[in-house]
Amino acid sequence: MEKAIFMTFLIATSMAYNQALAQEEDDISPSPQQSLDFAAAVHYDHELLDHMTTQHLRFLEDCSDKLSSKCGIKLTEGLAEDKPMSVECCENVLKIGIDCHKGLMDFVFTTYELKNKANEFRPKSKRIWNQCVQTIGSRIGVPIAFET
Repeated sequence: MEKAIFMTFLIATSMAYNQALAQEEDDISPSPQQSLDFAAAVHYDHELLDHMTTQHLRFLEDCSDKLSSKCGIKLTEGLAEDKPMSVECCENVLKIGIDCHKGLMDFVFTTYELKNKANEFRPKSKRIWNQCVQTIGSRIGVPIAFET
């Protein structure tokens, strides 16, 4: 059950990321390579999940349950397109906590679709967190920022 939930999360994250990139491209014609990439991505991500402990999977599942799907998409857009987070989504991200945010980001950055973007996106995820802390952190009692 946990793996099915995470596969859904991975696919949704990958789709949101790919959608964001596709909007930047003029020619969006699918190629045979894309279907091979999808099969490779599914296999890679299944292997990734198989190597995680049940305890870690539960932790990540609990974290993803706390993050609304709307704010998960906004977070993805923030990473891929440098879009700002709304106050509502900042509050949601901060309320899941720094450990959950870091855990989910670390997990997402090891997936097939994003592993090659981890060095670019990890600082962005920290910046998003820190911007949310600056924006509303004191109001909701989350003063902890990532070190930069």
